[in-house]
Amino acid sequence: MKVYKVKVNGKVYEVEVEAVDEVKGSVETVKTSKKTEKSAPVKSEGANNILAPIAGKVLDVKVNVGDVIKKGQTVAVIEAMKLENEIQSAYNGKVKEILVSNGDDVRNKDVLIVLE
Repeated sequence: MKVYKVKVNGKVYEVEVEAVDEVKGSVETVKTSKKTEKSAPVKSEGANNILAPIAGKVLDVKVNVGDVIKKGQTVAVIEAMKLENEIQSAYNGKVKEILVSNGDDVRNKDVLIVLE
C-alpha cells in the first residue's frame, strides 16, 4: 500500500492506494481533520469585502454607494449555470464602493462590494 496526498478544489486529502486485480481489492477513505475555509464573504485589510461565492454574470446590483445594509440583506444577483444566486452580506455596514455592474462577468472570490 502506498499513501498519496491528492489536492481537489484546493483541499488536500490523504489516500491509500493498493494495487488490485479484477478478483480482489478494497478501497478505504481516510478522513483528515482540517478546518474548511469559508468561500465568501471574508474580511480583508480592515474593510468588509463582499466577494462573489461563484463565477457567473452579474444580473443585478441591489444597493448603491452610501446605502446602509444589514447582515443577511441581498446585495446582488449572479447568474451561474442558468440559476440566479442571491448574494447576501455577511456584515452590517455602509456601502463604500461597488466594483461591478449589471452584465459583468465575475470569477469566484472577486470583490463585488466594499463596506465601510
